[in-house]
Amino acid sequence: MNGCLMVGELCFMDCSYLKPREEVAEKIESYIQQNQLRPHDKLPSERDLCEVLGTSRTTLRSAIKRLIIEGVIYSKRGAGTFVAPEKLVRNLQDMESLSKSARRANKVLSTKVLYADIIECNKELSKRMKLTLGSKIYCLQRLRLIDGIPAMMELAYFDYSLCKGIEQYDFSQESIYRTLEEVYHVKIDHGSETLSVTYVSEQEGELLEVENGTPVFYIAGNVFSEGEKPIEFYKSVVRADQIRFSSILKH
Repeated sequence: MNGCLMVGELCFMDCSYLKPREEVAEKIESYIQQNQLRPHDKLPSERDLCEVLGTSRTTLRSAIKRLIIEGVIYSKRGAGTFVAPEKLVRNLQDMESLSKSARRANKVLSTKVLYADIIECNKELSKRMKLTLGSKIYCLQRLRLIDGIPAMMELAYFDYSLCKGIEQYDFSQESIYRTLEEVYHVKIDHGSETLSVTYVSEQEGELLEVENGTPVFYIAGNVFSEGEKPIEFYKSVVRADQIRFSSILKH
């Protein structure tokens, strides 16, 4: 049975059977619990944590990255590392909008429009949306924030022939899917997407307020109307410390 190691006045579980990164990660979680830190409370500096936990800065940073991926903590560019709140859960088998998921979790979702314009269809979009080269596409890039924290950056492309004039709407305030259905009578039937893990670029890191190279989820997919007609193609970069994904498996 593993005992308890005393470091100053703090008691840590004996994690000597773990690799250094996992051992330090366990100790950070113990530190959070024993100091009764709440969501958004700041952790000590790297220097202080290294001293308290008796570890090197390299191992500490590796442990912090792991805990960020697991959603235990999050980092804010130039500000430090903080205890993460409970993450928003998105069901991979459900087309529920992010705004509905946020309301269900009693979280406040806000949106910043980064770019919105009519563009011409290129080769990639032609393949993804089954449109001819040069067709008009409505391009919308948004930053989604949960309780004021940047959580997801999304880039979406819509077949403009289905929604002419849609550029007049303010999608920092309005739902684009509701607008498509209620104003343009576009019936959304189903979607398909892929989920993978990548690392943020410097520009993405600035917008999401995380360090360059932070692991994030990358999602790409299509939304279809009846008859497999593509309505939308989208790409999203999602902070792993803010949103987690679930799936129900059936036999």
